[in-house]
Amino acid sequence: MKLYYAPKTSAFRCRWMLEELGAPHELVTVSLRHGDHKKPEYLQIHPLGSVPALVDGDHNFIESAAIVMHLADKDPEQRFAPALGSPERGHYYQWILFAMTNLYQAVHAPYLRYFFRNETATTEERDALARHLAVTDELLRSHSYLLGEQFTAADVVFGGLLVWAEACGLLLGREPHSSYLERLKARPAFQRAAAD
Repeated sequence: MKLYYAPKTSAFRCRWMLEELGAPHELVTVSLRHGDHKKPEYLQIHPLGSVPALVDGDHNFIESAAIVMHLADKDPEQRFAPALGSPERGHYYQWILFAMTNLYQAVHAPYLRYFFRNETATTEERDALARHLAVTDELLRSHSYLLGEQFTAADVVFGGLLVWAEACGLLLGREPHSSYLERLKARPAFQRAAAD
């Protein structure tokens, strides 16, 4: 497998998932500053010219959450996704989609300002994120992860957005999410993925 990656982008979630799997892969750093993502050879892999993109055999995959879910399903020990048809699988889908709709909507614009101009989030933006995060307050106060005590790919997707939220000043120590994020950051696979 080959992951096309740029640091501090949504590609981080895919790199983290690959590290959790321990799967052999090649990491290809795409320089956004130098326009690597707009070169014709890369546009053959990702037609929209963004990151991430995963090449797995004869197939190209785009969209970070889809790549994370694909990778979780490739794990022969099924450590990162609950069994198909189980109630846990339904919750797994729920939190991944919640992250990529509700959380992404609240985090993306402030994070882009931070990424490109080093600006921090406003009070209104922090309040907007807090309203979304309140949905998981009780869950993360009583459990280590979104599906209880089992870490899954849903935590990679959800946690990856909290990394952005923390970076741009949206999180500001908000509990229980700050403690949850610290648990995620303590994972060796997270630390390997965040090494650059």
